[in-house]
Amino acid sequence: MSIIIGCDSFLALRNVRTGELGRWLAGTKIQVWVDPNKLPGSLAAQPEGTVIEALEEFEVRHDPALDRLHSSVGFVRKCYQDPSTMWADFLFSCYRHNDTKPLRRAASISRAAGRFGRFWLAGRCGLAERGRAEFSQALRQHPITEVYRQRLRKAGATVVASFSPEGMREMALIEAANSLGLPTLVMIRSRDNLQHKIPYLPFADLYLVWSQVARECLLTMYPETSPGQVHVTGAPQFDHHLDPSLRLTREELFSLIGLDPNRPLILYTMATPTVIPHEVAIAQHLADAAHAGRFAQGAQLLVRGHPRMFGSNLRLLEREYPEARSYPRPTEVEYGGVEHEAHLVRHILDEERMHLSLLANQDVQVNVCGTMTIDSAIFDKPTVNVYYDQLPGIPEALSVRRFYKRSDTKQMMSYGSSQLADDGEHCIDLINRYLEHPSLESEGRRRARVEDCGPLDGQAGRRTAEFLKQLSKHQAPSTRAYDYTTESRSTVS
Repeated sequence: MSIIIGCDSFLALRNVRTGELGRWLAGTKIQVWVDPNKLPGSLAAQPEGTVIEALEEFEVRHDPALDRLHSSVGFVRKCYQDPSTMWADFLFSCYRHNDTKPLRRAASISRAAGRFGRFWLAGRCGLAERGRAEFSQALRQHPITEVYRQRLRKAGATVVASFSPEGMREMALIEAANSLGLPTLVMIRSRDNLQHKIPYLPFADLYLVWSQVARECLLTMYPETSPGQVHVTGAPQFDHHLDPSLRLTREELFSLIGLDPNRPLILYTMATPTVIPHEVAIAQHLADAAHAGRFAQGAQLLVRGHPRMFGSNLRLLEREYPEARSYPRPTEVEYGGVEHEAHLVRHILDEERMHLSLLANQDVQVNVCGTMTIDSAIFDKPTVNVYYDQLPGIPEALSVRRFYKRSDTKQMMSYGSSQLADDGEHCIDLINRYLEHPSLESEGRRRARVEDCGPLDGQAGRRTAEFLKQLSKHQAPSTRAYDYTTESRSTVS
């Protein structure tokens, strides 16, 4: 029995390691195929019981015909199913590429509106499934898929899984497995991936999701999927959250971050670098407030970088104080460069104890509508969500407010687990409110845990492993191996 798991994303390998799949699948050969640019770091952080290899390099844009199909397949579905999210993304792209050229920006917005309307109409006419099937068939004919077929045969694969289906390399991997009649599984790795990040969801026998909310979202967005194919497992990345033995002591933690363990901690967690270029100004305003003693009980601030920047030279604050620090410390390695990419996975996985320790020891979380709002709810820690730009003149399309138009963010906010800050002073007031009354919105946080996280029993990795075992024994549903064409779907023998 040989299980192949694609981990194209820099975070996907975390689910293999944190979910302890090597333990739950003991006696099984587990090959984890990763982004070739991150191979050195993946090897350094190799999960127990696994073999690490590189995925094949593949960029859909290098094939114009395939690129046209790929560009439309996700937009047709999402512009119809999730128009507010997609229009916000369209506008962001128009402004980002024409920030200082108003005439070109206006023309770009006009073209985007036309494209959006055409995609919406195609979705309204039911063409999303057809486009998905056409792309599937085209990808099966691409030379990269033949390379994967040869590798899968050589590896003796009995089941193939994709843990980061938003990655282009894994699309080809899953299609190769489907064309060979191998059982396939796709994990939806994060709460925002379905609506926001996955342009093409590969056909597979089984789909694993965090929660019932995510299951309903998948079945709504992909109605051609059978309900029996979609299963709730919880998130393997949460399996260690509630285990105190995996955290630093408070004294160890505060010694590492350079703050006082006897004072409350406000934790600001930043978004992916370059997504909000002006976010440093938001964090700096709060750092200045901490230095001025404006937070209740003498609370301190730690600005925590997004995992995407770990091990790089990015600075998170312009000025630090004894009451306001950033972590991790910047290095001399250029962000996004070859060296940074190569070792990024190792930095992320090595930081898990710090991640869990900060979640457990924070008193208030602050972020721009990030998934860390849900992580904090698991620990019943209050959150303030930033709904303002500290710098003046930020266009709405580039503002942090654009994130709150996304359907996944609206779902998160519906739990009532956090409060929105309309400006910098309001943010300080809300933080102080929570420092004085930490139980406020506790019921909303409980609701977020129950509805958004799925089971929080530390067993999501075990459940994931059980589905992989079932598939490897050919115990997949009767829908397990379709030959998807534009006209019909017939079962492959």
